[in-house]
Amino acid sequence: MTTPVPFSFHEFDLDGARAAIAENYFPTTLDLRSARAPYEFRFDGHAHGPLTVGDAWYTSGMRIGIEEVGSVYVNVPTGGTLVARHRGRVVHADRSRGAVFRATGSVAMTSGDDYSSLAVKIAPGTLEAALEAVLGRPVTRPLALGPEIDLRTRAAAGWTELVRLLVNEAGPCGLAGDDIVAAPLREAVVHGLLRAVDHPYRDALDAPAPSFGPAALRRVVDAVEADPARDLTLTDLARIASVSVRTLQELYRRHLDTTPTEHLRTVRLGRVHQQLLASDPATTTVTAVARRWGFVHIGRFAGAYRARYGEAPSATLRRHA
Repeated sequence: MTTPVPFSFHEFDLDGARAAIAENYFPTTLDLRSARAPYEFRFDGHAHGPLTVGDAWYTSGMRIGIEEVGSVYVNVPTGGTLVARHRGRVVHADRSRGAVFRATGSVAMTSGDDYSSLAVKIAPGTLEAALEAVLGRPVTRPLALGPEIDLRTRAAAGWTELVRLLVNEAGPCGLAGDDIVAAPLREAVVHGLLRAVDHPYRDALDAPAPSFGPAALRRVVDAVEADPARDLTLTDLARIASVSVRTLQELYRRHLDTTPTEHLRTVRLGRVHQQLLASDPATTTVTAVARRWGFVHIGRFAGAYRARYGEAPSATLRRHA
């Protein structure tokens, strides 16, 4: 289980900002484009093991440098503009285009005034491991990523919303404050980037998956049925089946006409239904039962429950009375 580690700082001093960014994100050089400009900087986010996400804002134009980028960094402007220079390429980032810093080489960035962005950091080897899990074969390391992400595409727009959700909901009271929700969301951010940015294996992700017999599928179904409350991501399920993520999704589609995630949710709903029928409303609440089986967002849970069982979960619980 990975517990999100929050960070938040609001600086009016360049030295303080440099120290805070170095501690939480990357070692950096940081200077105002104009020495007379006012300076204010905010950066709020969470570190989720190999994935760090945050929301940053500068009041005045900045010159930002990174000397070592062993990790992968993605900068998605939400206001203002940024020019990023990396490995001989120049990216003009704005609301339509983000900057991607590949696995090695120094980076020089220049922001405009009143610049804000979603910031994503992915630890070395994480994208490669995810890609190998999806394809079921080794890939070249480090993965050569394109220098930019086109935020106008459906894949990139969806990925940005996943990042925004993780930034906003990772706190203790948020939807992703519980790892049973946060773990699949973190995985979705990593896997989503693989589909939103260019790299040598991009076409392979859309190629037909190889077919395996239902024995692999049975291993996953048995594991889900045995303990549906476990923190299970797509990668976990594929590892149980000893196939790639893509092959597992194809097995579910072909043999069960569903997805691994939907199957897990259906089994969890079934366990909730059984427990509500057997519970005393004087001593048990719908929220407690739902959380026991991995449902953190109670409103969405209630909608899914009603769609499946034709009544509110509270009505099921009251039958015991």
